[in-house]
Amino acid sequence: MDFNSILHLSGGNLNEPTLRKKINLFLSKYYDKYKESAIKTNIPFSNFSIGKPCNYYFVIDRIKSHFIYSSDFAGAMKEIIYVDFRSQNGENFSIDEITTFLRSQKGFVNWHGFSIDSNLLLNKTEEDITKFAEENAEQNIQQEFQDLIKQHQPLFISIEQLEKFIRIATEDEFTQILVVPLLRHLGFNTAEAKGHKDKSLEFGQDIQRMKLQIPTGHFLYFSGQVKRGDIKANSNKLLENVNHILNQTSSQLEWEMPDTESNSLVKPDHILLIVSGDITEGAKQFIFRHDLFKRKRVLLWEKETILRLCREKGLPEQVQKIILEYNKNNN
Repeated sequence: MDFNSILHLSGGNLNEPTLRKKINLFLSKYYDKYKESAIKTNIPFSNFSIGKPCNYYFVIDRIKSHFIYSSDFAGAMKEIIYVDFRSQNGENFSIDEITTFLRSQKGFVNWHGFSIDSNLLLNKTEEDITKFAEENAEQNIQQEFQDLIKQHQPLFISIEQLEKFIRIATEDEFTQILVVPLLRHLGFNTAEAKGHKDKSLEFGQDIQRMKLQIPTGHFLYFSGQVKRGDIKANSNKLLENVNHILNQTSSQLEWEMPDTESNSLVKPDHILLIVSGDITEGAKQFIFRHDLFKRKRVLLWEKETILRLCREKGLPEQVQKIILEYNKNNN
C-alpha cells in the first residue's frame, strides 16, 4: 500500500514535506511486509491488528518516532495525522503518553503501535528506511502471531471433555470458566460475569456489559441470561417457566448498564439466552412466536451452539487447560 499516493485525510502540525514523505515510505514498506508475512501464517489477515481498516498517527519527539494505529472509527478513507512534539518540554515521551494524548483528541480506545529512533527517518536513505521497515514488520508480526495462536488455539481437548464440563459444572462455573472467555474470544470487547452472590436484580443479569464493535466504529450492547440444564415446554407449568424467562429477558432490555469507557449508561440492544442443555422443540415454538424473538431482541445459544462455536473458533489455551483440570478433579 502506497501511503504517499492513497487518498486520505491528513492533519497535524508537522509541516516538513520531505519528512512526511519518509514517514509514508516507512508505513508503506512496513504494511506490505506485514501483510506478506501475515498471509504466510494461514491466519486471515483481518485477524491481525493492521489487517483491519485503520487510522494512522505519527508523532515525532527529539529522540523517538512513534507509529500508532487504531481501527476504532476507521472508514473507507484513512486518516493520517502527523504530529511534531520536538518543540515540547522534555527530550522524549513514552508511547503510552503519546497515545493518552491522541485518545483524548480522537476518542479511540483500542490501539497498536511501536516506537523507533528518529534518526532512522531523519538521516537515512530511502533504501535504508525500506530495509528497516521490513525488518521491523517481521519482528512485530512474530510477536502478534504468537499472541493470536494463544487466542485462537484450536481445540486440543475432545468434544467429550467439553460436553462433560458443560454437564457437571454449576451455572456460575459454566458462565465464568467457559461462556465469558468464549464471548471475548469471539470478539466482544467486554463481558463480565456476575455470580449468584452478586446478583442484586430480581431478573438477574448473569453476564453484563457485553460490548461489540461493528465496522462503522459504533458499538452494540448485549446482556446475557444463563440457564443450566434444558428449557422445556411440554406442560402448562413448563410453559409458565418459559414465559417467566422471557419476562426476565424483557426486564433486562430496560436495565441501564454503565459503560465506563464512554462514561455513559446504555441499554442492551440484544439479550443472549444461553442454555447449557437443550431448548426443546415445544419451547422453541413458544419462544419463536414471542415478540422479543420476532424483533431479534433475544438470541438463543444452546449446548450445540456452544460446541459448534468451540469447534469452529477454538478456545484460548488456558481455558482448555482449566476445563481438563476441572474434569479431572470432578470424576
